[in-house]
Amino acid sequence: MSDFKKIDRVGSTKNIIKDVFGVELDISGGWGYNASTSISINSLSMPLEQFLNLFTTIRANIEMNLSLEKDKRYAGIKVTIKNRSKIEVDDITYDVIETQIKAMKEDIYSKFIKEYKEKYGQEGFDLNEYFNRREENTTTRVVEFWFNTLEYN
Repeated sequence: MSDFKKIDRVGSTKNIIKDVFGVELDISGGWGYNASTSISINSLSMPLEQFLNLFTTIRANIEMNLSLEKDKRYAGIKVTIKNRSKIEVDDITYDVIETQIKAMKEDIYSKFIKEYKEKYGQEGFDLNEYFNRREENTTTRVVEFWFNTLEYN
């Protein structure tokens, strides 16, 4: 999606995550857009699945919220891992995680949340219709994350 730009490498990915999100991950490398910016996991302090969910959610939030002007930001960002594959580039094997990212423009999301809080449980509030409208207003992206290795269990 053209609205979203790759995160520039302006410093240590590890330090940016710690400074912005208060989370310490023992990683090195880039943001995982391709082989040359792949992420290296040096050690894990949590299960691999939890790490993957956390890292992919962090990058999605930077791309879709923090790096955008206020009127272009997204909220309700949800990342789902869809596929894992191994890809070899220059005799190096990478683990590529394909994710689906769903989100809604921040101002629209706020209106949906407000409507839900005000009307849930009231007569005449059609929950199916509400969630159908939410889905119609949701942006879906399919995004890859490249890792040097996922040899952790």
